[in-house]
Amino acid sequence: MNNDEKAIVVTGGSGFIGSNVCELLVASGYNVFNIDRRKRDIPGVTQYPFEINTKQVKGVIELIKPEAVIHIAANNSVPNSVVNPKDTYHDNVEQTISLLNVCVEAGVKNFMFASSSSVYGHSIHEDGAFKETDPMFPCNPYGRTKKICEMIIKDYADVYDMNYSILRLFNVAGSNAGKNGYQKSPYVHVLPIIVEKALTNETFDICGDDYDTADGTCERDYTHINDIARGFLLALHQLFDTGVSNIYNLGNSKPVSVLELIKTVEEELGEDINTNLVAPRKGDMVKTYAAVDFAKNVLGWEPTKSINDIVADELAWQKPKLKRKHNL
Repeated sequence: MNNDEKAIVVTGGSGFIGSNVCELLVASGYNVFNIDRRKRDIPGVTQYPFEINTKQVKGVIELIKPEAVIHIAANNSVPNSVVNPKDTYHDNVEQTISLLNVCVEAGVKNFMFASSSSVYGHSIHEDGAFKETDPMFPCNPYGRTKKICEMIIKDYADVYDMNYSILRLFNVAGSNAGKNGYQKSPYVHVLPIIVEKALTNETFDICGDDYDTADGTCERDYTHINDIARGFLLALHQLFDTGVSNIYNLGNSKPVSVLELIKTVEEELGEDINTNLVAPRKGDMVKTYAAVDFAKNVLGWEPTKSINDIVADELAWQKPKLKRKHNL
C-alpha cells in the first residue's frame, strides 16, 4: 500500500505541533484528516472542527477507517493545570479514553500518542538525562494526566489488539523556517514569552533563581519543531513496518537554563532583555533533558537543530506577527 492510500487521523492538527505534523504527513504522501475544534486551513488536509468526545468524531473515524490515529490534542499548560486541574483531567484523560473507545469500535489498529517529558517529574539522575525505562514521578497535574494516558493506552493495546507509539516530547520550540510557529497567545511556554517580551521591550519574569542547577534557574531540553515532526513520521513508519509498540524520548539532549536561553535570544537580537526575578512557579520541574539513544537506534532519529537554530526560527516567526499587532 502506497502512502497516498493510507488515511491518517490527527487530533489537535490545528495547533503548533499538530499542524507541523500534518504538513509533513501530507508532504510524505499520506491522506490526512484533522480533528480539532479550531479551524485551520492546511493544504492537503481535510478538517473536521469537532470536540474529541462527540458523536461526530465517532462517525468520522468509522467513515474514514484510518490506518492510524495520532492523538496530539491536549490541554498542555503546566501552570493552568496547577490552578485548574479539573479541565486538564477532562481534556487530557477523559477525551483520550473517548478517542480510544472510538478507535476500538472502528477497528483502528495503530495509535500514536503525544506524551511529555513532564511524566518523569523531578530528576533521579545527577545529570538529569531521562531514559524511557526510568520511573515516572510527575510533579504537576499536566504530567500526571500524560502518565495516566500512557497507562490507559497500554491497557487498551493489551486487550484490544492495538499497536501504539508513545512519544515523550521535550520542550518543543522554534518554527518551520519562520512559517509555522507556536500559535497560542498569550503564550504559556518560556521561549515564545521571552521573544515576545524582547521584541516589545517589555520585562520578562524569571521564576526563581535558587534551583539546584549551575546558575540557579530551571533547565530544559528545547527541541526544534522540525525534529519533532520528523520523529512522528519515523515512529509512524516503524509502527506500520513492524507492528511493535514502543515509547520514545524526542529531545535535543542538551539542557539549557532560563538565563542561557535569555542570553541566546539577546545574542540573536543584538540587544539586552529586561528581566525581573519573581517567585518560582508551582509544579515546575528543576532540570530535564532526554536520553535519545533508543529513538536513534530504533527509528534512526536524532535532533538536527541547535538552540541557536531554534531561537532564530522563533524570532523569524514572531517578528512579522508582532509588527502587525503592535505597529513596530
